[in-house]
Amino acid sequence: MLANIGFPLEWNRVRAEPLPTLRAAVMTWLVRENPTCLIHPHGFFVVLLGRTETEEWRLHFWPRGPRAVSGMPAFIHTHNCHVESRILKGQITNVLYNVATAATGDQPLYEVSYGGDRYAAATSNTLRKTAARVKATIQRKCTLTCGETYHVERHAYHEAVVSDRDITSTLVCMHGRSSGAVAVVGIDGYSDTVTFTRTEHHALNFAEWLLP
Repeated sequence: MLANIGFPLEWNRVRAEPLPTLRAAVMTWLVRENPTCLIHPHGFFVVLLGRTETEEWRLHFWPRGPRAVSGMPAFIHTHNCHVESRILKGQITNVLYNVATAATGDQPLYEVSYGGDRYAAATSNTLRKTAARVKATIQRKCTLTCGETYHVERHAYHEAVVSDRDITSTLVCMHGRSSGAVAVVGIDGYSDTVTFTRTEHHALNFAEWLLP
């Protein structure tokens, strides 16, 4: 079931909606529902606005200042779905990578698994090292500002970069999920298996991150 924010959560509608209207609708929903959110391993907050068999809708919040990273500080990753994002506040740099198998050297490749519902705080998140080593090179880098949108293809390697001087929030639609594994370009020196959980908070505590 998807959140009722005053109009349908449909990507074509969300990408075209005037930004003040969209921000106000999301803020009203946050105040009314006071949902919980989880801290993503990369240090931003994730609020689930709902999911169906074909889509998941989320709010992402990056606070200003240092951000706590869980598990492994490895940021180049894939999704097993297409990702659409609209910037509600601040700015973000989306970096796409070409990732190729390397015979020796470079970086280990990990795969991600979940011990249950990924939106439950008690669910274990596990990174497992594969036999592969890879080399990542930047293919394209694009900085997007408030109101703009960007798209990440399913299984494309990317990194979302937000300066710790910025407060940024995005509205995200994830769709077209496949059965393929989520991959992370890892870092040497970590165990073959890295397991952690996500901390839960009340999203309303961060509602001011939507304000212009």
